[in-house]
Amino acid sequence: MRGVLFAALLLATPAVAKERVSLIKACETPKGVVFEGGGYGGISGIDHDPRSGLWAFISDDKSEHGPSHIFLGRLDVRPTKPCGPTLEKMIPLRREDGATFPDRKAGTEAADGESVRFDPQIREEERQDLVWSTEGDFDHGYPPAVRRMKADGTPVARIVVPDALTFHAGGRTGARKNATTEGLAWSVDGRSLWLSMEGPLVQDGPIPSVAEGGLVRLTRLDRAGKPLAQYAYRIDPVQAASPVGVGDNGVSEILALDDHRLLVLERSGIKGADGRYGYHVRLYLADLAKAQSISKVESLAATSVRPAEKRLLLNFDSLGIRIDNLEAMAWGPRLKDGTRTLVLASDDNYDANQTNQILVLRFER
Repeated sequence: MRGVLFAALLLATPAVAKERVSLIKACETPKGVVFEGGGYGGISGIDHDPRSGLWAFISDDKSEHGPSHIFLGRLDVRPTKPCGPTLEKMIPLRREDGATFPDRKAGTEAADGESVRFDPQIREEERQDLVWSTEGDFDHGYPPAVRRMKADGTPVARIVVPDALTFHAGGRTGARKNATTEGLAWSVDGRSLWLSMEGPLVQDGPIPSVAEGGLVRLTRLDRAGKPLAQYAYRIDPVQAASPVGVGDNGVSEILALDDHRLLVLERSGIKGADGRYGYHVRLYLADLAKAQSISKVESLAATSVRPAEKRLLLNFDSLGIRIDNLEAMAWGPRLKDGTRTLVLASDDNYDANQTNQILVLRFER
């Protein structure tokens, strides 16, 4: 009897729900759009402010298509509506002295904006603060950083990332050029910031190849930029062989799902024989609950560490549409049925052969 009762209880126990992601719609913004002096292209980060309904779009343009900038505007996530975006304001990115960033040829720091987030703890009416990450300027010796600004562009603060994640003289350790602070996400309670590296530090092992992936660092900072925790995350190998030997894979964006789980966007870029790139993108759920703290680990390559557990949520190759260089990801407003939306945007690199793509996904739990 006990065995029968136990079996009945097992059958009555509800199955643990798993997150599911599906495509609602895909949109394409025309090329060559210029608004208030800034070009709509190179979109590397987006975010949504639920109070105002505004979206922020950061371009990684190094002041070559107008000043380095963020746009504020609107998106419509409803299935039957065009995505937009409808742009309302262009905000030049500024250094701490108030000057706009020069172009990359000026010999001083150029902005390389990769992620942008509204500050969820700002509760004052008519005020919005934004934080944005820059990959730094390797050629001119400026380290990766997180910057805070007001929505009118006024600079507030600059946080240089922890030393291990910056560029080091000689290049034998530290961050690699163009593989630094690609992803940025507030914790669910808004009390801390998650920062993701695009690729491995030099001392943490080689960059991914078709044969093997690599380890990148996920770092949690308090609101002042003090490191609170750090974990390893294993990125996939490069997703396909390039006929000209040029391909990569790395973390392009992150989002917090709860206190110990992050959504991680991995993106492979493969150069073809015609010089054009093809992209393979995957969305993972990373669970840090059992991951080993690596705050004091100098080299992941020299030490056996326990990285975050990861589970594939969506392989974008399965959607049956062309996928471009997806680098931006943010939570969108809920649909009428209460389902959460997830919005992604592509960085077209201002390349005529690439598209300004926006995808709206349904995220179910």
